[in-house]
Amino acid sequence: MKLSKYLSLLVSLVVLSAWSFRLNQPSVFRGGDAVNMSEEFAVYGLSDSVMISVGIVKIILALLLLVGGLKFPALIKPSAAVMSLFMIGAVYFHISISDGILPTLPAAIMLLCCLLIVFNPKFLGEKRS
Repeated sequence: MKLSKYLSLLVSLVVLSAWSFRLNQPSVFRGGDAVNMSEEFAVYGLSDSVMISVGIVKIILALLLLVGGLKFPALIKPSAAVMSLFMIGAVYFHISISDGILPTLPAAIMLLCCLLIVFNPKFLGEKRS
């Protein structure tokens, strides 16, 4: 199995867990003093409507990465590219409220994984020109 498949599966599972069963659970990775996702978005100055919109799109992207990693590799790069934009936003918001490295680390790692998928052509078996 190619590294891009492993990375896409990793990103999809982390994102799906954060936006499903861990949505209302406290975590050391939450921004500020938030104990759930709604409070975390509020810490960043974002509304519940924004949280819901972001969550829906991230879940769709995570599912596309999951399906791409398992069966349809052509879905991996475009899904990872869009997911990387969301992860740039997540890292930005953590930094904007002066979060430490621990809360920022998961978003930064997911961003790195997505960027590796998008910008390294050998991950999907492409030839360099």
